[in-house]
Amino acid sequence: MSEERFQLWVAFCFLACLCAYSWYWCIRSIVFYRRNGFDFSKDFGPEVYVGGFLVPPKAKFFIAMPFAVAVTSFLIIFFVLGLGA
Repeated sequence: MSEERFQLWVAFCFLACLCAYSWYWCIRSIVFYRRNGFDFSKDFGPEVYVGGFLVPPKAKFFIAMPFAVAVTSFLIIFFVLGLGA
């Protein structure tokens, strides 16, 4: 395996872990808030900061988590398609 291919695999593994982490917290958040009747007064999951400010639980659930899942999933798809060529 060449050094370039090894670096690509390291980057792929890092991106895959980031994608799995995003999916994990998104699914756990859905389960948590569904069991609590979508009561967003309780914060759940990792802290998310945007522009130096902490994102409130409702915005994290409806905007930040789905955005992270979508971006990491699309990056994985494009990375795999590029890696196979």
